[in-house]
Amino acid sequence: MRGLSSGARAVLGTWSAFLLLATALQPAEASARRDDNEIVSEVGPVTMSENGRRNVRGQRPDGASVHVTYLARAHMPQAQAYHDLQQFEQSRFSAVPQTIVDQPPEPWMAALTLPDLPIRWNTRLVEYLRYFRDNPRGQNLIRGWIARMGRYEHILAPILREVGVPEDLMFVAMAESGFNPSVRSRVGATGMWQFMGGTGQVYGLHQDYWIDERRDIERATYAAAAYLKDLRVRFGSWEMALAAFNAGYALAMKSISRYNTNNFWALCEIESGLPYATTNYIPKIMAAAIVGRNRAVFGVDDASIKRYAPAKWVTVQIPGGVDLDTVAKGIGADKDLLHELNAQLIRGRTPPGGYYPVRVPEDKLAAFQQHSKRWRQQAKAYRNHIVRTGESLAKLARNYRTTIREIRRLNGLHDSAELVAGVTVLIPPTKGGKSEPAPERPLAAVPKVALGPGERLVFLVATRATTPRSLSETFKLPWERIVALNDLDPQARVQEDQVLQFVVDSNFSPEAARAVVYEQNEVEYVIRGSREHIEASLRRRGLVRRAYKARRGESLEKIAKKFKLTVGDLCRINQVKRSHKPERGELIVVYVEKNRTKGTVAAKPPAPTTTSATTSAPAAKAPSKTAKPQAAKSSRPTSKKSRRTPSTAKTNRLPGKRHKSP
Repeated sequence: MRGLSSGARAVLGTWSAFLLLATALQPAEASARRDDNEIVSEVGPVTMSENGRRNVRGQRPDGASVHVTYLARAHMPQAQAYHDLQQFEQSRFSAVPQTIVDQPPEPWMAALTLPDLPIRWNTRLVEYLRYFRDNPRGQNLIRGWIARMGRYEHILAPILREVGVPEDLMFVAMAESGFNPSVRSRVGATGMWQFMGGTGQVYGLHQDYWIDERRDIERATYAAAAYLKDLRVRFGSWEMALAAFNAGYALAMKSISRYNTNNFWALCEIESGLPYATTNYIPKIMAAAIVGRNRAVFGVDDASIKRYAPAKWVTVQIPGGVDLDTVAKGIGADKDLLHELNAQLIRGRTPPGGYYPVRVPEDKLAAFQQHSKRWRQQAKAYRNHIVRTGESLAKLARNYRTTIREIRRLNGLHDSAELVAGVTVLIPPTKGGKSEPAPERPLAAVPKVALGPGERLVFLVATRATTPRSLSETFKLPWERIVALNDLDPQARVQEDQVLQFVVDSNFSPEAARAVVYEQNEVEYVIRGSREHIEASLRRRGLVRRAYKARRGESLEKIAKKFKLTVGDLCRINQVKRSHKPERGELIVVYVEKNRTKGTVAAKPPAPTTTSATTSAPAAKAPSKTAKPQAAKSSRPTSKKSRRTPSTAKTNRLPGKRHKSP
């Protein structure tokens, strides 16, 4: 990175972070495949439901860190064909080493027209050519690729020529995505050229909630051509450039340094020289390019298959907030085609604010102009809202007197974890009828903290989009301080609806921080683990905490049945084993409905916890305009020796091995 500007170094730093994320998200199990229309994954000998596993993970990607809240699901329209190709590679190449051959082994291969990429005949290239010509599954795959190529070949080739790279590099897009701009891999590579997020940013492809230009047919092709050209300059050969495109140039450089050769074919023969998929990638691209130059030989010429008609479009300007389905219906265009031509609009709608260029089929321009007023009217009906830290869908719906379902539909919202601070969402017109009900005051059950002069407590209810980074940036506090204030496990994920407390300056402005926070008088403030905490939690469920005096010979099963509890409930509440036999007169704590307390007595206070005060916190009063912030009172001394030590990686009170932060 020497010689780069600070801005360029920042971009490349972001790129590196994305590449590290991709590595972290690489699944340990076999790739997901489709079986009877259900997505499954294989872990060792066990086949598992991938949808079920995502539910357990909270819809988060496999291996996601606490900073990753959401990753869009993989979308592979030709998943079965790619699976068949992978099966062929695994079964055939285990017995066929990657070696150079002097000349094509069969006469029909010798007669083939070669592309404008350097072709080195090798054993795997030969096997791919046989697979595409003679294997029914290979024929099915290559026919589908060439058919879709008809839609974009006339667009891709001129761009590649303009940038100054061989036209036959369009077959990289064939192998990566089958010329489908909406493809997304399991690790997040997206678009026709399968850019990772960081690489796309370096090459000018904008990505946000509404737009992902890695899916833009033209812009992504310009970016891919420039990227491939740069790799060719760096490595000097197209084989190594393509290897770096597939595996990353850092890994390619490491392999060259580690094994002291810049020869791609030599690296393929060395144990651990290059990733297995990369050793197959280059001969696969070469084989696809040869097929493209010899379509009649492989049965994929215009006389043998029906190719997609070339896409011809014009670009028009449409106001923000207009959905593509409405446009397609209004101009009589094919809905799927319109979405594909504008695949960068990942929500199927133009982004809020101003106008956005949209591609419509050339023959539908007159119809578009005839109905253009309709789009402006639709756009005027919506309002724009910038999401704040801690803002939930329910709060948005209440504030704008609408429903969560309508906000989800209008914004193409797949997961509420996508609602990160700064995203602009569309708000539907206010209608009569039911809106989201007002919630109770948040129950802030938190550790006791002492406030200093000029400080005050504020609270935030976590959402699915909450991460350590977002909290630190919003409240200008280091994550370690937030951990200490809330007695969190620093390596665990903050979960939705957790109420967190923050010590801020008295002049802290939620509006300036763009955060949804609660003052102390706006929450039900109790010390976590205290009697008040437990009783407040029960009260919200219509229950009260009472005790039952056991009689001679009564079992936990009998007591549980009497109060409509389970034995597990009693054991958890009273911290006893299932085998416990109550003694006569023993007080068993029970949770009962507030109008069914007959036969119970007052329960003794719960055992104090290491993070709770011995007395309840004073009720918070609404602060006056002139009153100065007061330090929270505590029944304990505030000397350093008696202060509670928060749980951290070093002082972890949780069960299990104590470990250092990564």
